Amino acid sequence: MARHTTWRIGGPADLFVQPLDLDDLMETIAFGREKGLPTKLVGNGSNILVGDGGIRGLVIRLAPNFAETEWREDGVVVGAGARLARVITEAAERGLSGLESTVGIPGTMGGALATNAGTDTGSISDLVAEATVLDESGVVQQWGPTQFAYRYRYSNLCAARAVVLSARLELRPAPREEIWAKMERLRGKRAGRQPLRAWSAGSVFKNLRAVAAGKALDRAGAKGLRVGDAQVSSKHANFLINRGRATAATMRELIARAHDLVQRRYDIDLDLEIEIVSE
Repeated sequence: MARHTTWRIGGPADLFVQPLDLDDLMETIAFGREKGLPTKLVGNGSNILVGDGGIRGLVIRLAPNFAETEWREDGVVVGAGARLARVITEAAERGLSGLESTVGIPGTMGGALATNAGTDTGSISDLVAEATVLDESGVVQQWGPTQFAYRYRYSNLCAARAVVLSARLELRPAPREEIWAKMERLRGKRAGRQPLRAWSAGSVFKNLRAVAAGKALDRAGAKGLRVGDAQVSSKHANFLINRGRATAATMRELIARAHDLVQRRYDIDLDLEIEIVSE
């Protein structure tokens, strides 16, 4: 799984499937259900830490398939396997605004929809008009925004054991020059304060209402903290990076140490934004 995560960490999956189309996906899910296999859906692997022992059961990855896009005057219908960065760029080229707030976020559209990906300037949930979803029983349904029950870095997809197949996003026409200028400003802002070239999973802890998790970690002295090749970035304390040979064990120990620093200094119990997937 190290090949399929942005941390470049993780042991093998028992079964790893990239379905070609909806029929493939439904057959794969039915097979897993028939055999009683635990099933895990992954996107670009940009928000998970996979254990060194890997994942037991069945792993399904929609990318690079399920990536179709249908552009409209007021937005786009986009498949869950589409890379978020590609959709943002195409929207800008077509003079459609709204996705700029997600510039620089790695991953697929499905992952963004499942985790309500976003930044301090907006989230993907701001744009969702409706989505096509495969429910737990294998029935294709149409969901409206309320069925996602969106809140900060959360959607109802996991609780409902549903798979998002595609979504219709509402965008608004705007001059391309303005869209590109905003994107460049946001890219520059992220590049100046985040280790974008390092192997990481983005923000490890969720932000608090009172203070950003990165600031709390920084003030608690977490920057530069290291366990083996796992290190808290000296650029952004909420980014934990793999310097080359980090393992899930060393990364988990580093996460625990960073968490404890904030706990001891501020009596704050930081919640994980990433998901830990292990045996």
